[in-house]
Amino acid sequence: MIEKVYGFVIREGEEGLELLVYECPSMPEVGIQVPGGAVQIHETPVQAVARELLEGSGLPLGGWQVAPSFEVEGEYWHCFFTTPEVVLPDAWRCEPIGQEAVKGLRFEYRWIPLAGEDELIGDQEGARRTVASLASGSQQFTNL
Repeated sequence: MIEKVYGFVIREGEEGLELLVYECPSMPEVGIQVPGGAVQIHETPVQAVARELLEGSGLPLGGWQVAPSFEVEGEYWHCFFTTPEVVLPDAWRCEPIGQEAVKGLRFEYRWIPLAGEDELIGDQEGARRTVASLASGSQQFTNL
């Protein structure tokens, strides 16, 4: 089974909790997403989510909390969320780095309401609803 991760970065906005998402203007078909990717050999899932966020957005964040994971088509998705301890910009562009980076590829990051109308692509939307419930304090979660 292939292990993968999603990282939900949440902040307090003027109108409630907000979620960090990105889009890729050169590939609009991939839709709105949260950072994520594959767990590498000799890497824990929490190490993978921190690395994926850093490689895709330039953000070196920690404080990851565990959210419920799920399995889809032979892939096991570990879900995590965190709240940055620093103020982050409202939007920015980033060229991903790392082993799988494609030259010239750019991601555009922005914040959307955590429980808002913008739908994330695929299985991320279901994970988002669970994370929104956890972040609002209606369920218990585990700090890492």
